[in-house]
This record gives sequence, structure tokens and C-alpha cells, in this order.
Amino acid sequence: MTEPLEQSAIVKPAARFSKVWFIPIVALLIGLWMVFQQWLTQGPLITIEFQSATGIEVNKTPIKAKDLDVGIVKSIELKPDLTGVIITARMDNTVNELLTTDTEFWVVSPRVSFSGVSGLNTLLSGSYIAMEPANNGQQRSDFIGLERPPVTPLGTPGLHVTLNSADEFAFKEGDPIVYKGFKVGEFEDIYFNIEERVVYYNAFIEAPYHKLITENTRFWNVSGVKFNLASSGISVETGSLETLLTNGVTFGIPPGSPAGEQINKRTHFDIYSSFEAAADERFKLAAEFMLLIDDTVRGLTVGAPVEYRGIQIGEVLAINAVSPLPGTMLEKEYAIPVLINIYPGKVRQPDNQAGLEFVRRQINRWVENDLRATLRVGNFLTGGLFVDLQHVKNPQPFTPIALLDYDYIPSASNEFTQITQKVDALLNKLNSMPLDDVVADIQQVIAAMSATAESVAQTSQNFDDKINQFDIATLNQQIEDVTAQMQQLLADYAEGSATYSNVNGSMRNLQDTLREIQPILIRLKEKPNGLLFGDSSQEDIQPQRKGDRND
Repeated sequence: MTEPLEQSAIVKPAARFSKVWFIPIVALLIGLWMVFQQWLTQGPLITIEFQSATGIEVNKTPIKAKDLDVGIVKSIELKPDLTGVIITARMDNTVNELLTTDTEFWVVSPRVSFSGVSGLNTLLSGSYIAMEPANNGQQRSDFIGLERPPVTPLGTPGLHVTLNSADEFAFKEGDPIVYKGFKVGEFEDIYFNIEERVVYYNAFIEAPYHKLITENTRFWNVSGVKFNLASSGISVETGSLETLLTNGVTFGIPPGSPAGEQINKRTHFDIYSSFEAAADERFKLAAEFMLLIDDTVRGLTVGAPVEYRGIQIGEVLAINAVSPLPGTMLEKEYAIPVLINIYPGKVRQPDNQAGLEFVRRQINRWVENDLRATLRVGNFLTGGLFVDLQHVKNPQPFTPIALLDYDYIPSASNEFTQITQKVDALLNKLNSMPLDDVVADIQQVIAAMSATAESVAQTSQNFDDKINQFDIATLNQQIEDVTAQMQQLLADYAEGSATYSNVNGSMRNLQDTLREIQPILIRLKEKPNGLLFGDSSQEDIQPQRKGDRND
């Protein structure tokens, strides 16, 4: 049996630095490097003001530009005045130069409106803050967010215009601008000038339709549906489906106007109530005249047409706005002033000072003769009135009146007033009649007629009683017997019967007897005494003249 070998231990000195610490040190260096890179590449902190923080969460809600993440929300705080919230966001360094005064931010969330549906992709991913970068302008770090997405993104080719309207009809952001049925632009934002009391709209016309905007372009309202009632029938006008559901305007160049130069920068345009109003705008000059209306002006409105022989040549400018004569409306003889104008361009005259003077001279010359103004009903459904200039037969003498600086056109009663006057005259004649005596006479006549009617009724009753007293059956039998006897009598005297033969024979014998006694009758006619003295054959001696006898 062998003995075990003896082993000796080798003792080495311990290392001063353990390899175990190498891994944490490398990790720390990587972390420091990452922190340094993050600090070196991180973008600036910016603040955005919104009215509310609906749908925004810290460290979750991203900021996107062109659907690319360029930042994230870091904190949300209330504003000191409690009018909104301040959102602090960390932006990427790549968009540092795009944070300028023209950069816009807004919250993208599901939105449904008449102009369209947007933000449906946020139903699952959540809301985010959209950024519209701009590389022009000065650098800034505090922004005021938009409450809704901008209608037209920056850089979109087209033309920005400013529209204004003094009408009560208002438009809203996103309402369309149409041209021949095509949507070519939208309203972007609205500004109401309190001092001017005018609403201004910033709108955008997309390319290439912006080339249609010239210095003579006119905009007018095409919202909803318009019904026009004329003698030819009813016409319906509407712009498009969008303007039918919402509001909208269209534009064009009025007939007879030149196209003009193209607009290349922001320009102001008025919004007219209709195409007719926009077309009338091309007439720059108009002659103004004053009317004094003795009748009611109910139904007459500012803008109502002024017509001559059925053609519109002007419009109503004001009703009772200025009093050219002393007095008040409470006075019986007070005439309501109505200011109208007449466009030289609508009476085939040049739209210049020469045409204006011609219109004034011609109207004043006609007024001295027989031209008068009358209020007539233009639409029986609405009761709207218009001013009709017409030549009146046998008018009242014209008396010039000083009406400030306006020319004067006398007025004549309209057809309704004339009818009312005739009815009043008829009623006055009726009131002057002795109606009490007439009514008394009528009552007497009615009483006599009643008595006559009662007498007729009594006579009719007596006649009915007499008729009822007859035995109708016996009377009918008697009538039948008489009819039968008449038929038998007629049969006896009919041709071929014995009675007929006897009568004929008797008539022949009578004729023979008359022929036999005819000579006797002739003799008695010639000599009535022939039956007493007999017949003498001697001829009567005829007297003769001397010398005619034969000795």
C-alpha cells in the first residue's frame, strides 16, 4: 500500500482592482455619454397657451409636424389669471430654427362640422399637438395655440383676401367660397370691428382659381335657397350643397364691366346681398331725388327698386331719414320723405358727370309736365312696394319746393289709395241716403208680399181641396166612355161605312136637285114676277134715236 503524496499550497498576493467593477464603470460611462448626447442634441423648452388642456397628458402627448414627432409635453400649469393653461414642451433640436413668430400650434382631436370631419385617427392613439412650422420670422419660445386647426396651411399656393359685410347675415370659419358650383376657397377667421360695426373675414382662394380675382371682381351671398316670384313663374336659386347646408359666397365680374388687372396681394372686397346688388355696384354715379309720400309707406324698404316703364333704373336710398320740410309726423298734412336715386348707366347714358347732368335735366323737364312717382305693389305675397315713375294724365299743377339740395318729384296716389277713395265716396253717398225711409218702405213691401203669399197659399189650398173632392176613378171612366163613343162615331163616318155611303148618296141627290132647279132660280133672278104673270115672248122695246128708225 502506497503512501499519499504530500501537496504544498501556493500563496499568491490579492489583486488591488477587481474585474467585477469593470462592468458598472462601462455602464456608467455609457450613461454619461448618453446624457451628454441628450444634452447636446436636445431642443429648447417652449410654452404654449391654450384655453383648456382637454386630451393632453404629461410625458404622453406628443407634438407632431407633418405627422413626425418633434416634441413632447413635459408639464401643464394653470395661468395666473385662470383664463387658460400653459403647456411646457421639450422640442427636438432639429426644429429649433422653425420655432418662429409665424409657427402655429393646435390640438388635434376628433372634430365634426359642416365643413368636414377631421382627427378621426386620434380616436385610438389619443389627441396630440400639431405644429405648423415656419422658417420666416424671429425666433421665439412662447406661443399662443389655436382653438381649431387653420383652414389653410402655410405655404399653400393661392391668394388671401379680406371680405367685409355690413349686413346682419354672418359667416363662420370654414364656410365655402364657390365659383360656378366648385369650391375654390374658405373663410379662415373672423374679426368684428366694434367702432366701424363691420365684420371682416379673412378668406383664402386656392390656386389656380386665385387668378380669377381681378380689380373688378365682386363677391355676393349665395347662402341657402332663394325663391324669386315673377310673372313667368317661380325660380329657385342656390349655390351648392355646401352653401345649402351652411353659408357661402361666390364671385364674378358683372356683365358689361371689363375684366381688369389681376390681384396678386391681399385686397379688401365687399360682400353684396345678391348678384343684382353686386352688378349695380359698377355704376358709380347716380342722381338723387326726393319724394313726398302722402300715402302709407308700409312695405317700402331701403334698396327697393325704382322703375320706369317696368325697367329698374334706380333704388330707394332712405325712408324718413331726413326731413326737408318743417313739421312732425303727428301733423295731418305731413308727407313722408323718401330719397331715391337714378343711375345714368341704367338709362343708356354714360356713367360720368355729363350723363348725370342729362338725367337731372330730363327728369326735371318731365316733372314740370306730367311725370309723377307712385308706390306700387311688387309682390302680393310679401306686400313689398316699389317706386314707379310714370306719366299721369291731367296731373295736379307742379309747384317747385325747396328740399335741401335734392330735386323734387311729385307723387300720385297708388291704385289702392284710389280704390279706397272711391269706396269712401260710395260709402258717403250711402250714408247721405234716407235709409230709414227706404227701410220702412221695404218693410211695407215685404209685409204686402207676405200677405200676397198667404193669399196665394190659401187659394192653392182651396184648389187642392176642390181637386180632392172629385172622384178621380169615376171621372176617368166617363172620359174613357166618351172616348169610346167618339171612336164609334168616327168609325160610322169613316170611308166604306153605311153611314158614309148614305151621306154621299144624299149629297149627290141634293146636287141633282140643285141642277134641275137652277133654270127656275135664274128666271126668278131675272123676272121675279114671272111665276105670277107668266112668260112673255115679246122682246122689250128698245128706245132709239131719231133718224135711226126705219119708216
